[in-house]
Formats: sequence, structure tokens, C-alpha cells
Amino acid sequence: MPGDQNLPVNQKTGAPLYLLAQINFEQIPHIKDFPEKGLLQIFISGDDGVYGLDFDNEYSQSGWCLRYLEEVPKLVDESSIYKFQYSEDTEFPLEKDTTFLLKAHLDKQIITMNDIHFDEVVDTYLDENLKGIMQDDEVVDELNDLITLIPCQIGGYPFFTQYDPRQEDSNEILLFQLDSQDHILWGDSGVGNFFISKEDLKNKDFSHVRYYWDCY
Repeated sequence: MPGDQNLPVNQKTGAPLYLLAQINFEQIPHIKDFPEKGLLQIFISGDDGVYGLDFDNEYSQSGWCLRYLEEVPKLVDESSIYKFQYSEDTEFPLEKDTTFLLKAHLDKQIITMNDIHFDEVVDTYLDENLKGIMQDDEVVDELNDLITLIPCQIGGYPFFTQYDPRQEDSNEILLFQLDSQDHILWGDSGVGNFFISKEDLKNKDFSHVRYYWDCY
């Protein structure tokens, strides 16, 4: 935490937010349209039962917060390191006092079946016979099982336990996704996603990001 910044708080409760993830773009393979450097920090609430999400306004950063630091300090002293304080009532996707190192690698991915643009891809690239096969529920279930879901990713195609919150004409792409797995749990085995428009991403403007999570 740079010395000139305070810890973000839940604007409704006044309680400190918790760090969900931070991405140093210099330490990961470059992805088109993403920054080549800088540090992105994602904070969410642990005191309101919904991890800070406003389901009526998924862009409202009142219960969560994104911070982007264009310049990352090369030397970090103990005074700039904040240790989060958890209570018995804290509800957070990560187990308390648990941290993970993000080791990023580039990969190719097939569009996920509950991505808002899946039907558009089917209509564009499949012939009529294959489109007919896609009406068979058993085929769809088997295909869904074959598509590899990536539990933690930057960019690419998201997946959901319920539905994609974006509209069909949305130009928002996946910024970051974190799924439930060992020591990580969103509600009842859910998944958390953050979306941003390509234009905002290119401009490194993280003020209008959509945050969404759902569970079974």
C-alpha cells in the first residue's frame, strides 16, 4: 500500500475492504489491450454477506474497489505492507490468512457455453446440420463437459453458475475471474468475475468495471 494511499473501505458500513487479488502486469505474459506494466489491486467487502456486490448496480464500487498503480515501487519496506485483520464474522471468498501466488501463462480457450456471445458464434461458424445437433440437450451437455473451464484467469471467456449478466450488444470483456476451489469459496461453490470495456482497458481506466458473482 503506497504511503500516500489509505486502505479502501466499504462506503455503506465503513469497514475496511479486503484484498482479493493483485496483478503486476510486468510479471505476466502480455495480453492484447491489457496494460504492459502497472499494478491492479482488487478489493472487496467481507462484512456485508455479499462480498460488496450491489446487485442493483454492478458498476457501483461502494462495497468493492479497483486500484491501478501505473508505477510499481521497486523497493517495498514494511511500512507499506498492510496485514488484513479478520474477525469471526468476516465472510470472504479466500480462507482467512490465506494467500496464493498467481503464476500466469498464455493459453488458448474455446468460448464457454454460457458466454453471452456463444449463440452468435454458433450462428456464424456452424453449418445448418451442426446447428440442428446443437438443439439436442444431451449433445449440449457432452459438449459443455468437454470445454475446459479455467478457475482463475485474466482475459478470455468467463463462465457462470447461473447466467452471463452482460447484454448481447455489450463490448465488455473479462478482466479477471476467480472460481471456487481449494481454500476459495464464493457462496455455494460460485465464481467471481470482473468485466471492462476494451476502450476503458486500453485507456487504463478502471473506474467503470462490472463486478459480478453468482453461485449454485
